Order: sequence, then C-alpha cells, then structure tokens
Amino acid sequence: MTTVHQTSEDLLLRYAAGQLRPAPALVVASHVAMSQSSRAILGQFENVGGALIEEQPMAELSAGLFEQTLARIGDSVPNEPVAKIHNYDHLAMGVTLPEPLARRKIGPWKWLGPGMRFARVEMPEDPDHNLVLLRVPAGRALPEHSHSGEEFTLVLKGSFHDETGRYMVGDLIGEDEETDHTPVVDEGGECICLASIEGPMRIKSWLGRLAQPFIGL
Repeated sequence: MTTVHQTSEDLLLRYAAGQLRPAPALVVASHVAMSQSSRAILGQFENVGGALIEEQPMAELSAGLFEQTLARIGDSVPNEPVAKIHNYDHLAMGVTLPEPLARRKIGPWKWLGPGMRFARVEMPEDPDHNLVLLRVPAGRALPEHSHSGEEFTLVLKGSFHDETGRYMVGDLIGEDEETDHTPVVDEGGECICLASIEGPMRIKSWLGRLAQPFIGL
C-alpha cells in the first residue's frame, strides 16, 4: 500500500515526468495548487529536468528544416482555448476549488449511500479512471473496500481517518491493489474529497456490491 500524507516526492516526480494518466494528474495538480511545499518540490524536479535536457548533445538537423518549420507554424493545429474557470455555487460545497479542478465540468450530486453523495468530474480523455467528488457527512463511514488499481484522493474540505492515519485539507492519499480500508469522516463536519479511481472498487459488503452497478464506481 502507498500512503501519501501532504506530499510524496515519488508521486510528484511521476507527475513532473508526465508518467501519470490525466485523471490522477489532475488530482496531483489540484494538490500542488493547494500546497506551497509541494509546489517548491515540483519546481526543483522541473529545474533538474531542464538541466538534464540542456546537457544532451545537439542533434543534426536536415537542411532547410528550420525554414520549413517556420513556414508551417500556425498552419496545422489551431490553438485550443484555455478552459474557463466554472462557478459551482449550485453544488453548495462551501469551499473554493483549486484552479485545475475548477476548469473542469462537474455534474450534479448523485446518491452514493445514506447521506453520502458523489459528482462526476468530466475527464473524457481518461476513460479508465473515474474522477469524482465524494461528499460524506460527519461521523459517517464509507464501506470497507479494496482497489483494483491505483486511487488518489485529495481532501478539499473537512477530514477523515482510516487504518493508516488522519487526513486533512490539502492532504493527498494514494492507494493501490494492496489497500483494504474503511475511511471514516471525523466528527467536526462533512468531508469533501476529489478522487481518481482506476477500475472498480472492491466493496466487501454484499449490500455495497449489490448497489455498485447502479452507482458505477
């Protein structure tokens, strides 16, 4: 099991190297937007990467390639507009979303369990992951479950605990196929998290497994 509390240099290195799929990359980018210490570590990795590229020997180019490239600039692929920052007041979360997440379309809250809701974050370029917001009331526990792939969870509001520790706003938690846990929201208030889930969750209870096909997580 991989447990990440606030920052993981290995995970940030994977992100800096472009080794994460779009959904988990957005979770990490949202964490970085919330964490000054993670931004500093990520900047160090990016500086090292730039220095390594500069040390590579120059490759020989074919005659006229530079002129051909200049002539084709702007002819092939138009610049894509930057996604706007959305207003999600209708979701009534009471929290300001980090910019990478706020630029994504988020659907309405849907039933997840008694008192619990989830909302899908649009990520069509990564169909192998579910990217969702999870909203769970104070004191409520999610069903005991394991994972069929990697899962990354970012706490946006409130806090929760499980067998590995307690996690608060800005904390990033990573799990994999070895995980078997029961997250419980702390008594101080509701908890809202952003999670990228690779493959279906492996829910232990028969009631959870019965509802899972209708929920799609």
